[in-house]
Amino acid sequence: MTQYLIMCKSLTAAQRSQKFLERSGIYASLIKAPQGLNTNGCGYALSIRRRADEAIILLRRNGMLAGKIFKHLDSGEYVEQLS
Repeated sequence: MTQYLIMCKSLTAAQRSQKFLERSGIYASLIKAPQGLNTNGCGYALSIRRRADEAIILLRRNGMLAGKIFKHLDSGEYVEQLS
């Protein structure tokens, strides 16, 4: 199953986004971002495995998407997804 990481601008923003998605019926776990991905200063991200496209749309529509989005490849690499 494909994993997407949505980088957040702060721990508080990550927590708010996670709760927002949960209320929308989308499960996202709050994780410490892998080294090298946290270029904006915050080391937290949302990890989403199902309904990632829907989650991204919801966060964007509600002004909660402020960070980069990465797709985790089978090779172990993370590739930035262009919006």
